[in-house]
Amino acid sequence: MKKIIKKPEVILFDCFETLIKNEITIWHELFNNLVLEHQLRIDALELWGLWKKEEINFRNIRNNLSNLNQNPPFITYKQAWQNCFDKVFAKLGNKNISQKCAESSIKSMASNEPYEDSEEMIINLSKYSKIGIISNADNNFLIPVLNKINFKFDFILSSEDAECYKPNPKIFEILLEKYNINAQNCWYVGDKEFDDVIGSSSVGMQPILINRNIYNDTYKNEKYIGISNLKQLYEEVIINES
Repeated sequence: MKKIIKKPEVILFDCFETLIKNEITIWHELFNNLVLEHQLRIDALELWGLWKKEEINFRNIRNNLSNLNQNPPFITYKQAWQNCFDKVFAKLGNKNISQKCAESSIKSMASNEPYEDSEEMIINLSKYSKIGIISNADNNFLIPVLNKINFKFDFILSSEDAECYKPNPKIFEILLEKYNINAQNCWYVGDKEFDDVIGSSSVGMQPILINRNIYNDTYKNEKYIGISNLKQLYEEVIINES
């Protein structure tokens, strides 16, 4: 197993589904509101399913990990989500509402709330390490949700500013180089094995995978440390490993 760093100089976090909620019920409510607002003749969950299919395709093609030089041109989530609505509404015969629906999606993301343990545990962890964010997110919904946590982050880097998405190593390297951080002295905490574990480990960081759907469980394997809440990161990783 990869040796666990005893006292990291820096702990970096993903944002959504790590520090900030992003529940599917919030998306379902958004799409219900879109159907009502625009008087669409389609069931809200059906519209969600059609749009989500296009959104997943965007996520699948935005990185070419076999040859990063052949990545498609970077676009923000706002533009990507608008493109997804364009494709769905073209099939349904609706026009000129894709931009408004994408803007509503951005506003919805910006209204999401932190998990109950986020603020307290980040403050506790900051006694040991500098704390930062690397997130696949546009600034106009990333910054508003981070501002709901009463803490001044040492570093914040969005995919919009980096003009690339995790797990592309470039987004991690940009932050490391900008702040002269040694990756070997850095942990990265995120909720997705593809984006977060693969991405952070590719530059030498220690990945920590958080799965908030599992109750009070921790584990370790050759790839990462697994936790189910931030209290475990503080108590079991910081204290027990120090």
